[in-house]
Amino acid sequence: MTFRRSFELAMLVVGLSFYAAPAFPRDIGSFDRTLTVSGPVDLDVATGSGHITVRPGGANDVHVHATISASDWDSSGAEQRAREIEANPPIRQTGNSIRIERLSDFADRHISISYEIETPAQTTLRARTGSGGETIEGIQGPVTASTGSGGVRVSDVGAEVHADTGSGGIELANIKGRVVANTGSGGIRANNLMAEVTARTGSGGVQLQLPSAEGFDLHARTGSGRVTVGPPITMDNFSANQHDVRGRIRGGGPLIDVSTGSGGVHVE
Repeated sequence: MTFRRSFELAMLVVGLSFYAAPAFPRDIGSFDRTLTVSGPVDLDVATGSGHITVRPGGANDVHVHATISASDWDSSGAEQRAREIEANPPIRQTGNSIRIERLSDFADRHISISYEIETPAQTTLRARTGSGGETIEGIQGPVTASTGSGGVRVSDVGAEVHADTGSGGIELANIKGRVVANTGSGGIRANNLMAEVTARTGSGGVQLQLPSAEGFDLHARTGSGRVTVGPPITMDNFSANQHDVRGRIRGGGPLIDVSTGSGGVHVE
């Protein structure tokens, strides 16, 4: 085979690979909206694909910054749709209740919207994304955060927190209310949790750092791995292979109920 023929075949393979490869998302638009409120906010945010970030802002308004992205090679249709979304964002307000809706049109399957939201500290939040991470910090709550695929981080919340992901890690810090955390595949890390905790992962380790002066009841178990406990604990039961530990830390208190199908559990 001649050098010229070899070169032509190589270029053909490269070209075919280029057109067969999946498109990477690229930003094609954005919008900003500031919504005036007069009291505690009830905020509901949903997106099919994209990240959600919520943090505290001004006392009398909710500011929404959205980034529109597309993964379709034929971007002309997606860009036209982005202009329509910019002109008419999927945001609905009724008094202090704000709903950011998920795109549902079949034509929007290649479009994702990520949100960065600043809201008053006195906010109740429900956040959902099909694919993408979530970061929530500094609001009163309660907070419900869920994603089909992506990590969830929640910190400095004054009420109950529910965090769920099908695939991804969960990180929690400084939560004053009850905590429920579930992930199908991924680790769970938490520190300074003040109340009852239920944590479940199908595959992944669990690390909990408890307040040093508080008492808790503990039930920790793993299908494959070990349970280790740092603080002094009065055992109610302890499996020989350290797969199942039940007892009271510093005299007992709210229940810490932790389990993983595969992975270690460490409590300190």
